Amino acid sequence: MRKNKKGFELSMNFIVMMILSLVMLGVGFYFAKTIFLHTTDIGQQLDYQTKQQLESKLRDPSALVAIGVNQKTIKRNGHDTFGVGIANRDKQEGYFYLEVACILAQIEDEEGNKIEDGISCKDKPELTCCNEWIMGKDSGGMISTYSDQTISAYKTDIGILKPNEFKIGQIFLNVNKKARPGRYVYNVQVRKRPVTNNVAGGTPENYDSVKKIYIEVP
Repeated sequence: MRKNKKGFELSMNFIVMMILSLVMLGVGFYFAKTIFLHTTDIGQQLDYQTKQQLESKLRDPSALVAIGVNQKTIKRNGHDTFGVGIANRDKQEGYFYLEVACILAQIEDEEGNKIEDGISCKDKPELTCCNEWIMGKDSGGMISTYSDQTISAYKTDIGILKPNEFKIGQIFLNVNKKARPGRYVYNVQVRKRPVTNNVAGGTPENYDSVKKIYIEVP
């Protein structure tokens, strides 16, 4: 009887320990997920100073598109956000979006020679395929780019703007952990569609000239 009682107590202790371990594991997963989501959200938000800068530029009646800081250093496996402000200076409301494409990688080859590459997505895309670093993207149109190549652009939604209304969009870049050090150049083209009865339609048109942003990968 004593042996059976001890065996039962050991079994109960084992079950209790297993339950506690599972509970602790679940709590650990919950906190890890919460921290990850919070970090991602912070990473995708523009800082207050950049927003104020862009809003100040867009209050100029002649301003159509404004970019805050257009050059940043981002380490491999790092991320950062660029702000783009759009003001609708037309007399009708319109639907606006960004087309973003990496058009040029200014890097060094294995022998240390400086080279310029347009896409670098063929053999080892993780090294210099900077188009893949654009987060939250939808497939957009096509942009005629470097060295007679045509590179896919990626769409970032801005939304419908009324006349003289402005809004700040974001371009979130996440650099691959295997990215090759160098300077990467992105084209940013704001596009506009006419709006009828709160629905966007018609052929998109370029709104203002192409802007550029640059990232240095050390």
